[in-house]
Amino acid sequence: MCGVRREILEYLNTRPDLKYYIREKPEWYRKLSRNPFSVSELEEGAKVFYGRTFGQRVDRFHQQVQNFGLLMELISVMGDEVKGSDAPMPNDFQPMPDSLNNG
Repeated sequence: MCGVRREILEYLNTRPDLKYYIREKPEWYRKLSRNPFSVSELEEGAKVFYGRTFGQRVDRFHQQVQNFGLLMELISVMGDEVKGSDAPMPNDFQPMPDSLNNG
């Protein structure tokens, strides 16, 4: 980042997320060297990149609520199947023969 101002470099050293974003999007080196006041644009671009915008957070929350609903529905169905079955549950453990019990 040789063409970027020292103040910008110092700021980026305090924000490793922005530093990583610049490494992923190298066109920002040129933008910041030509216009150091475009840091706010850099921050907005990084918010989108990291999924930190309000819309992206709402979408993630909505997806989590949907997943939770599906999980609750699955638990309900599984509970109904267990309650509805009259057959005894299979037992993997067989009783010990009497000859071993009376040892």
